[in-house]
Amino acid sequence: MKLSKLEFQNRQEPKGERGFTLVEILASLVVIAVAGLAMTAFFVNALSYAKGNQNKTVMINLARNTLFYMQKESDFKEMTDFFKGVQPIGSNDSPTIDTSGCQTASSCEYTELVADPQTLYYILNPIVNNIPYEITISYQDNLFKKLDSDGGTEDNGRIGEYLLPIKVEVREADTADDAASSSKREMTEVEGYITDESIR
Repeated sequence: MKLSKLEFQNRQEPKGERGFTLVEILASLVVIAVAGLAMTAFFVNALSYAKGNQNKTVMINLARNTLFYMQKESDFKEMTDFFKGVQPIGSNDSPTIDTSGCQTASSCEYTELVADPQTLYYILNPIVNNIPYEITISYQDNLFKKLDSDGGTEDNGRIGEYLLPIKVEVREADTADDAASSSKREMTEVEGYITDESIR
């Protein structure tokens, strides 16, 4: 059966079934590329935020671990004498326990303060996921004044006599000297108390 020329063209090129033009394809590729870049930026920001949260969680856990160690292993009387000792004239800063006083596990300045100074070295200089951290323990004088003025009677004394308020700061060791280290993602603080053995 032989087809006429018109019937042959109708079979070869059905009406309404033309393809996309090159301009339409290029325009759709540009739209897809712009949307892809926006989504990439979103995922990069989400990944950065998740990494910051992970780092913050590690620092909070290190601070809590340090606080727990100080509560259980420190000598309350020695620690009180250390933090409340005589300050140089004109100095408002109380002494701190930090990595500068505990550079190596065998030579740590804080031998009278804790039962095991070598363990204190590892507490102050932890390494987690190959990231070194520095920990500083400081005395909270304003909290002590509040404790010492609140509660208590003439018979049983003030609660401040049995609690030593401290603050534990954790920073990444690489950013400790950096001016941007005050960011909440690069430093964290946990406050707590060292308690006298008589009320433990």
